[in-house]
Amino acid sequence: MPKFLPLCAALIAGSALAAACSGGSSSRRAINITQADSGCTPTSVDLSPGEAVALVVKNDGSKDHEIEGINGTRVDEVLVPAGRTRTIDYDAQSTAGTHEVKCYIPGGTTTILKLNVAGAGASPQASGSATPASVASPTNTSANATVRVKLVSFTVTADATSVPAGPTRFIATNASPADTHELAVLRVKADGSYENKGEIEALPAGASGEVTLDLPPGKYLLSCLIAAGEAGSKVDHFQAGMHIPFEVK
Repeated sequence: MPKFLPLCAALIAGSALAAACSGGSSSRRAINITQADSGCTPTSVDLSPGEAVALVVKNDGSKDHEIEGINGTRVDEVLVPAGRTRTIDYDAQSTAGTHEVKCYIPGGTTTILKLNVAGAGASPQASGSATPASVASPTNTSANATVRVKLVSFTVTADATSVPAGPTRFIATNASPADTHELAVLRVKADGSYENKGEIEALPAGASGEVTLDLPPGKYLLSCLIAAGEAGSKVDHFQAGMHIPFEVK
């Protein structure tokens, strides 16, 4: 299921941490994360067991960025437009572990931020919530078209190359023998950058998933955005050529 959520109530629903949508309490230690077109800093943060922090994510780049938890870290996906700041409340687990957050430009530079908690033992991932962002979300309306997509390392194939504007249902199947893949529907913007309109995330080998997205006319890419270091991958799937052109008329 895609994690783009348009409303604050939806963003925190189901999370173990129900933080305020205002962006966190003043009692939380602020962890400043700067997004640039060349990458994000810092790449590692040390936390105390059980510490409540606020991840203050500032986009100083010229392109929109996204940030999300990966490899089991439950931080909802958040869009950070160029020149804007988003705040994500995060409660560290009570015992030791290193957990990961992906900071990236869709189809571009990716940085994996490690959240290191000192202590002994291991525990489940902590969860987080964020201030609401203006992002695309799945639609519940009936689809005008259905597109079936096959994901194989490192190729994408689809049974249609174009659809009419409006709600489109995407059914993605990971036919790889071992690799995890995802399907991201990227709209190509006028400046050549990409807007992530929605995605089906983290499909293990042999798994399928689906999403319905309300798409305006334009040029798109059907792609996989798994980064090096995510889901056991040693390569960036998009950079390895895992994307194909798609059009909405």
